[in-house]
Amino acid sequence: MYERVICSVFTRGAVPVAAVLAIAVLVGAAGCDTSSEVVLDVSTVELEAAPTVAPTPVPTAVPTQPPQTTPPTPSPTVEATTPVATPEPTPTPDRSAEEFLESLAGEFHFLLAEEFEYLAEVAEEWNPDGEISIAVVLPDETLHGYLATESRISASAVKPLWAAAALDAAGLEAVRPQAYNALILSDNFAGGRLIDVAGGVDAVNNWTRNVARLRYTRLEAWRFQDPNRVASDFRPENPLGNRTSMDELALFFVRLYKGELLGPDENAALQQWLLDTSHTLNSPRDLDGVLLDRLPPQVAESSLHKAGWLRPNCCPAEYRQMIDAGVIVLPDDSWFALAIMSARGEFFDLTNQWVALAACRVYAFVAEDRELVCEREGDGVHDPEIWPEAGTGP
Repeated sequence: MYERVICSVFTRGAVPVAAVLAIAVLVGAAGCDTSSEVVLDVSTVELEAAPTVAPTPVPTAVPTQPPQTTPPTPSPTVEATTPVATPEPTPTPDRSAEEFLESLAGEFHFLLAEEFEYLAEVAEEWNPDGEISIAVVLPDETLHGYLATESRISASAVKPLWAAAALDAAGLEAVRPQAYNALILSDNFAGGRLIDVAGGVDAVNNWTRNVARLRYTRLEAWRFQDPNRVASDFRPENPLGNRTSMDELALFFVRLYKGELLGPDENAALQQWLLDTSHTLNSPRDLDGVLLDRLPPQVAESSLHKAGWLRPNCCPAEYRQMIDAGVIVLPDDSWFALAIMSARGEFFDLTNQWVALAACRVYAFVAEDRELVCEREGDGVHDPEIWPEAGTGP
């Protein structure tokens, strides 16, 4: 049994599956080449769902029996005590504790928590030293997650935020020349130019905080082609300052998909670029289609996402990771945002396999697609030929 925090669930009330489907989310990059840099560990408080305490049935109170003997007459100097009224009996609950718990067991977030627990056990089996985070955000911004608020190195998964900030600041025509390379090829140099178009690192952070309303997502430095592209309060002693969390990535995609962040033309363009990203993996060494790889083809083609990674020939094992986040559109056009991360695992091929498996199983749960098989032959078995550089060393 996985003994860490199983699931952090944030809801605005009970959310049954039917209701969900009725309304239904550094530094590294595509190549994460040797010039990739990681730049402050921003800690967040992990909120946990308090366990529901089952109501204890209270038996009907038995009326107090009257005394059998006559009380003595009070002394003339002592005032008689006023009798205390017998309390009204407490009504017996309408349903038993077992019935109450059975009703909870059918609710969306309790069942999804069980799925998160299973995926955590799989991750621990495949990569015992790894860390994972999962966030599912519904259109009303209800969040269901596993370690979803943990601060993580953002890698290239936040390039859509830089593009959104640039679109808001400079307009569509100023961003278009960089969009394909930055978002679809995940080119680090084009990503840096998006930051410049937005007005610089501080301008990106201001947009992220004030427009996207993300408190813990921060850009510290992106020095590809420009060593001075850093935040005004950049601290070189904290080299891991490009941070985000899976809940905030998923929230960004929810707000983008609902059209809350940009004008209509800019919003449509950014969504189209994110639709044009890879929807599958063409080889085991591919990295940019992990989230959608095991989804039904028609679902993958309708969904948008952006991945970010730090791969073995880029970084030491303690920094290696895969993040992928986006909007998953179901066949009935309902949707949800999904963000998944696996990091620090010894085997990078299994890191990517697990993200793909987790995305598929979460989709199958939300869509109630019981016929979808998410497992693949060879899952959980490390193949050193795929990532020969992988291992625990640098």
